[in-house]
Amino acid sequence: MIAQKQFYYVRHGQTDWNLEGRLQGNTNIALNQTGVKQAGEARDMLSGEMVATVCCSPLIRAFKTAEIINQGLNCPIVVLEGLRECDFGPYEGTRHHHWLNDWLIGNSGLTPPEIERVEDFQIRVIKAINHALDHAGPVLIVAHGGTYRPINSTLPRGEQWDLPNCQPVRHDPPDENNSSWTKTCL
Repeated sequence: MIAQKQFYYVRHGQTDWNLEGRLQGNTNIALNQTGVKQAGEARDMLSGEMVATVCCSPLIRAFKTAEIINQGLNCPIVVLEGLRECDFGPYEGTRHHHWLNDWLIGNSGLTPPEIERVEDFQIRVIKAINHALDHAGPVLIVAHGGTYRPINSTLPRGEQWDLPNCQPVRHDPPDENNSSWTKTCL
């Protein structure tokens, strides 16, 4: 369960591997020109928000996105290992991953043994999100598309949707007006 505190989430900017449909995982792929531009646009969208801390994945695509966004926020940046993308082992860099749907639904019997189990990945990510939310808030989390999936599925009304590169999303916990979390794209 995610701590009931408001937070923002941004998936890193585009990389060449995103453009090519390659599985990135823990491979350290840099932002491309479009990704740098997207991070600047996210910076502009978030500059008026009351963010107190930026927490990010240590992978360069997320860290660089966080640095660019933070030019408009001027907050401390905290790197959290648990916010890394899933470890897809020897499948990183590939485009054809017939096992991915089985992995997503937790069917570990049909997924390759060399990759991080989806259950372990989700536990790691939720723990890291809660660690991020222990910092002064509201917190902006800058990480990965895969890292967003456990957030989506853990929150009430957690419909799965792919988060576009650098789309800031505010998450508001339940209150007297809403009985479940609300997600707002900025």
